[in-house]
Order: sequence, then structure tokens, then C-alpha cells
Amino acid sequence: MTAFHLYKERLKQERQYQWKNTKAVIDWTILVYIVLTLLFVAAMIYDMFPSFIALIQKLPYGLTLFAIYYLAWTGTIRVFYQQADTYFFIHRRDLLLGLKKWGVITSTGLNIIKAVLIAILTYLLMEAISPSTLPLLEWITFYLVLFLFITMLGKMIDLHWSGWKRKVINFTVFLLLGLLVYLTVVKDMWIVSTVFLVLGLVVFFILYLRTESFMVDMAHNEKIRQKYVGMIFYASEYVHVPRSSERTKPLFFKRSQRIIEDRSPHGALTELFFKYLLRNSRHIFSYFQITGITIVVMGYLPLWMTFGLFMAFFFFLKEWLNIVYDELVGHPFLNMHKGKKLIQEHYQDLVTRWLYYPAVGLVGIVLMLNTLFHFLMR
Repeated sequence: MTAFHLYKERLKQERQYQWKNTKAVIDWTILVYIVLTLLFVAAMIYDMFPSFIALIQKLPYGLTLFAIYYLAWTGTIRVFYQQADTYFFIHRRDLLLGLKKWGVITSTGLNIIKAVLIAILTYLLMEAISPSTLPLLEWITFYLVLFLFITMLGKMIDLHWSGWKRKVINFTVFLLLGLLVYLTVVKDMWIVSTVFLVLGLVVFFILYLRTESFMVDMAHNEKIRQKYVGMIFYASEYVHVPRSSERTKPLFFKRSQRIIEDRSPHGALTELFFKYLLRNSRHIFSYFQITGITIVVMGYLPLWMTFGLFMAFFFFLKEWLNIVYDELVGHPFLNMHKGKKLIQEHYQDLVTRWLYYPAVGLVGIVLMLNTLFHFLMR
């Protein structure tokens, strides 16, 4: 067996694994709804494109450039390592090195295609916003090299640091490279920046291929594999895929003190729902993120679109709170009480309303103020 045949076999296994999971969750009716939704979104984007361009033109130039720069951090290098490879190929290290080499080659090819597409689309977007701002060839070359450089730099950081040190280094590198991108665009430093990034890219490629990275690549491969599985199963409302949390202590109510004096089944479940949501930072941050982003976006959209956004928020927040509620009552301990007094069908609306009504009311007030200012400023 050669390394190339091993890579093709692993790629085939990965596709079969993801396809089986897809068929287990998504049937033809869901696919029809997905296609119809995509067609509707595409038609809406086509119809709203002039308004969208006018909206972006009002934003600061640096903010638009930052969003484009952020997309350069979406590259990845995937090597199909498995944990058992350390035992099966203990005398065939050449297969592991070859598997790594083909993984790097394939991932780099996909990253090149992705970077070129993003560069072309963002160039067209910037031309529509501010014509003659970016030179076409220089921009595509620079963005391609930047994309690959960030991807390989991220792999090298993962190999040498972990925990909070990795986060600090990633944040520092993010700021420094963002400054480089800004200076390159503003000062026309295309040649200097591109040459600098190419030299760094070559060095990182050589170091990565020569460095022992089996455990890091194996963990990263499994993370990507489970991410795709999670995305597939999130399409089904009947399959719950909880996310793991590194927090060992709750964010709020660490001593679990009573917050509702009413000890009726409805009151007990309401208190349990509050504590479940507030103790998990992912839930509470998502709640504020959904509300906050909706309020901020309302300030930039045309008036008629703010009403559509409010209606979408009206239904989306309710569905999200219902999902959190289903996670709570789906716990094995509470499963024993289904059909009893503690968990009943009509409790869902009674429990989630304490977080639903304040958010909808706040967004509704912002909508009213936005409408009022719109007519007063005319």
C-alpha cells in the first residue's frame, strides 16, 4: 500500500461516513425545503443588491476591509490521521508522512480555490462600493498568499502552544496581520507585503512538514469530522447534539439558591430553566447576541426591512428558546417526570415567556423609535 492509496481510502471512508449521517437525518422533503429556501434567499439578495450596496457604502471603509480580512482566517489543513495509526503503522512511518503530505497538498489546493473565489467576489464588491480602489491582479495575488500564510501560521501555533497562550498569540497575530493588510491597501505596499508573506509561507510549509504533528493533526481531523456531523444533525429538530463546555463551575447561581418562592411544578420548572440557561455561558451569550445584533442591524437597514427583521426575530427567538427548553426537559433525570405534574405540554410557553417577552419588547421599542425618527427626519 502506498501513501496515495491510503489517502484515497481515507477520503472515501470520510465521504461514506458523512453521507450515511446525512441520509439518517435529511429526507427528500427537507432537501426540497432547503432548495426552495436557497432560491428564495437568492432572489431576495438579487432584488436587494442595490440597497445592500448603498448600505455598505455608508459603513466605514475600514470595517468593510476588516470583514474581508476576517474571511482569510477560514482556511484549514486537514490530515486524515486516526488514533490507531500509531499502532498499525509503527513500522511504516513513510505511510504517515505520505498521508500528511497528500493531506497538505489537497487542503492547499482547496484553500487556493477558496481564496481566489473570495478575492474575486470581494474585488467586485469593493468596485461596486468604491471604484478603482483595488488593483485586480495585485489584490488577488496578495489575498491568496495572505490566506495560505494565515492557514499555515495557525497550524504552527497549534503545534507549539495550547490553552490561553494559544488564544493570546492568535489574537496578537490577528491584530498585527490586520495592520499589515490595512497598510498594504492604503499605502499600496502590494509587492513588499506579498514577498514577505511568500517567504513566511515557504518557511512554515517546510517546518510543518518536518515537524512531528501526529497528535495535533489527529485531534484536528476528529474535530472537523464531528463538526460536520453536528451540522448534519442540527438539521433535525428530533436529534439533540449537546456541546461540551470547558467550564467546571456555573457562571451564575453557583450555590443554587432559591430564586422563585412559588414551589408549584410550574414555578419549579421555571426556576430550573432560568438556572440552566444562565449557568451556561453559551446560552446566555447567544441570547444577548441574538437580541443585540438585531437591534444594531435595525439602525442600518431601510425602514421596510426593519419590520421584516422584527418578524423574523419574533419567530426565531421563540424557536431558539424552545430548543433550549427541549434540551432541559430531555435530560435523563427529567425524563422520569414526563407525563407527570412537573413536565406538561403547556408549561413550555409559560416557562419561556419570561425571557421571550422582554427581548421582543425591547426590539419592538427600538423598531418604534426607528420608525419615529424616520418620519421626523424626512
